Amino acid sequence: MLFVFRSLFGAVFTALVSAVFAISFAAIIYQGPMAAFLDRGIGLILLGAVVIAVTGAFTLSYKGTILAPQDVPAILLAGAAASIATQGQLSGEELFATVACLAAFSSILTGLTGVLVGQFRLAYLARFVPYPVLAGFLAATGLLLVIGGLGVALGDTSAVAGWRGYLADDLTLKWVPPVVAAFGILLLTRAIDSTLTLPIGLTLTAAGFYAMLWVLGFTMEEARSFGLLLGPFADGNLLDGLGTNLIFDADWALILTQAPVIVTIIATCMLGATLNASGLELALKRDFDISTEVKGAGIANILSGFAGAIPGYHIVAESILANRLGLVGRLAGISSGLGCLAVILFGANTLSGLPVGLFAAVLIFLGSDLLFTWVWEERKRLQPLDYAIVLLIPVIAISFGFLTAIAIGLLVACALFIVSYAKLDLIRSQSDLRVRRSPVERSDEELRILANAGNAVKIAELSGFLFFGSANALRDRMRAAIEQNESKTECLVLDFGHTSGIDASTIIVLSRLASDCTDRKVKLVLSGLPPVTRSALTNVLSASDVDFYDTLNEALEHVEDIVISYHQEDRVASENGAFAQIDGFLSEMPEDGVLDRIELALGDVLVELGAKSDEIYYLWSGQLKVLAPDSDGETAVVAKVRPKTVIGEMAYYSGKVRSAAIVASAPSVILRINMAAIDSLEQDNPAAALAFHKAIAAGMARRLGRTTQLLRDLGA
Repeated sequence: MLFVFRSLFGAVFTALVSAVFAISFAAIIYQGPMAAFLDRGIGLILLGAVVIAVTGAFTLSYKGTILAPQDVPAILLAGAAASIATQGQLSGEELFATVACLAAFSSILTGLTGVLVGQFRLAYLARFVPYPVLAGFLAATGLLLVIGGLGVALGDTSAVAGWRGYLADDLTLKWVPPVVAAFGILLLTRAIDSTLTLPIGLTLTAAGFYAMLWVLGFTMEEARSFGLLLGPFADGNLLDGLGTNLIFDADWALILTQAPVIVTIIATCMLGATLNASGLELALKRDFDISTEVKGAGIANILSGFAGAIPGYHIVAESILANRLGLVGRLAGISSGLGCLAVILFGANTLSGLPVGLFAAVLIFLGSDLLFTWVWEERKRLQPLDYAIVLLIPVIAISFGFLTAIAIGLLVACALFIVSYAKLDLIRSQSDLRVRRSPVERSDEELRILANAGNAVKIAELSGFLFFGSANALRDRMRAAIEQNESKTECLVLDFGHTSGIDASTIIVLSRLASDCTDRKVKLVLSGLPPVTRSALTNVLSASDVDFYDTLNEALEHVEDIVISYHQEDRVASENGAFAQIDGFLSEMPEDGVLDRIELALGDVLVELGAKSDEIYYLWSGQLKVLAPDSDGETAVVAKVRPKTVIGEMAYYSGKVRSAAIVASAPSVILRINMAAIDSLEQDNPAAALAFHKAIAAGMARRLGRTTQLLRDLGA
């Protein structure tokens, strides 16, 4: 029973508010030379309000929001209507038909644009609006609602009163009671968490206004003339004289001269729809499909445009009010539409006995509630700079306009983001060639060279987006890396494989880094650059000593070869080298029983993926490649194997099947070690068998050590 009462009260009150708003928008357009057509203008906008609200109840992703005609399009259309009227080319019915068709045509084009924006999901861009900007938007909405509520209370005197004029005796009677009532409702709803609190508060407010009129001795006519009651409105049928004849009476050539106004209306409606929908999403704590919201609003605008309405979209105040009054789902939009329909059927004078202060109090209450939530309560969750944006937007909104406030808020938020992002460490890992290696299995002799000389090659893997705010910091880090190394740096490798993008400023900074490296006789190697960036960088690095590679693994393989080749004259076989021990051990073993010699041609398969792990191999000469499926199911080269290298020991000792295939990438000679014979050797010559196992274990431990160090460099 309580739910039914609350829903009925919410439906009636939402209907009244919607009708009053629609009538006020008509009054904005049909004034001055157009004032004679106000009654029919009210009829058109009310009819369109019925269509847009009811249609929105079925087309929006969240059915609890309300679509309604909006003030910004009304103001823009008012300016266009005044321009058409003052030109003197039209008068009478032609003038009214032209203005009415201009409004309808704007709605239809706005609707078509909304459908396209929603269909192609362009409205998803609203998801990139920073949270502080949305919070500031809601705070600014609250402040404007408070100011709008005061304007409703003061009526025509608000334009000339000024802030000091508000203290005049004849004006305090208009605005003080609504303000007191609004803050009373705010305190009541905050103190008592009940579904009936707001309906009871609004009922008491309405009763209080009538009681005030009785105490002050005002008659209904005196109260209306003083501006305390709605009206008076024109008598008669609001739809008289409206029909398809308007299309033929309108001057369409004159309508087309207002194309800049129509384009402005479309742009503001698209922005308003996305911002209002995003704001309501936060205010109502619901998830919206923004693209569906804009598309639904577009469909509603098309249909309401054929009914002669002005453009509209999500209305924040009514939607929040309906939600607070307990209207669930489509009932909110349908109630709004039925309220406008009732005024059409029974005439606008049916509203003339309602207190102006009641509607003013509702607006001030909703605005105060938004301000309290997004200015006072939100301060606890935001960082100081983010909170400053929330405070900045309402101040700019009342000083320079709503769109200007949103634009400045976005600019400030973007500036803060740039500064914050520039402070992030874009270096994913920083190491040298002693730890970070290519996936090439090398001999113990080559590994020894890399272990001794690898610190001369500095390697940095980058991540994130490199732009003007972070590029110079990267250059400073790399200059420090090549200057402060314990030994002279011979090569600097920068990998861009994990970056998401590079701007033009970064290209210039990289060219300067290349010059730094050239001056210090350091080879600069760049890998993972997109083709377009690589081409642009090549143009500015024509005189610099820079090498480019597609992947980091390719770059490391070539750098390793250079380092090994450079130190080739220092090659001395290490008696303690793990793989050297294996080499010596195998050279003394007879092939029969322990070793099998295998010769592979190019492309021959040594090990199948998933095969049983019962053998270990030793590459005597040639080259092998290790193939494994990637995340897409495609086969990829994950490692290369050079001579004097043990293969397959990990799978054998773990007892698992082969995790990759091994294929000859050049004619190769392989020694297959019979592990069953090694097991027998443990009986006949345990020292030799132990030396073999220790050598294998030492090689595996060395690989594991390099992997552990690499994980530390990556911060894992």
